[in-house]
Amino acid sequence: MRNLLWLPLALCLLLAAPVKAAESPAVPAARIGVVDMQTVATQSDPAKAAKEQMEAKFGQERSKLEKSGESLKKQAEALKNPKVSDQKKLDFIKAKQELDQKTRNFLRKVEQEELKLRQEMITLVFNATYEVARAKGYNFVVDVTAGGVLYADQSMDLTQDVLAEVNKLYKTNSAKKPEPAKDDKTPAKGGKK
Repeated sequence: MRNLLWLPLALCLLLAAPVKAAESPAVPAARIGVVDMQTVATQSDPAKAAKEQMEAKFGQERSKLEKSGESLKKQAEALKNPKVSDQKKLDFIKAKQELDQKTRNFLRKVEQEELKLRQEMITLVFNATYEVARAKGYNFVVDVTAGGVLYADQSMDLTQDVLAEVNKLYKTNSAKKPEPAKDDKTPAKGGKK
């Protein structure tokens, strides 16, 4: 008897499920793309420009610190001689501490600049990825270098498209940015200030 009560209820539920499914909007088929962000981050025009910018801004100071470090290594070798005065040892310690402080300050400046450039690059890459995915009809894009992707068909790879879009956006953004003002303190060619 109990089964007879459940039978009409089960029948109603079975008949109602297809009606409810027909009323709900269709879920679009997932189109998944993959991008090798490491490639984009190393081969794009903004990445190359950032590397050149960092070298131009910090290369000379880095070289100077490296030379100072080499000089201190030579001094350290000379201090192994037991006849070296205590004053020379103290001078060496002071010079080493000064170099360590300069190196820490330098690394802090480099890190701050790298962070700023990295944030700009991330924004550019995300914008480019969004534009490529939208234009090609992808509704999900995964970074293959972040892990988790064991296999992706070559037709899903959007890396070169994203790389091209990053370069395009970079050129567009670079064209919009005003040139930095010339330093008034530098003398004109052939003249004095």
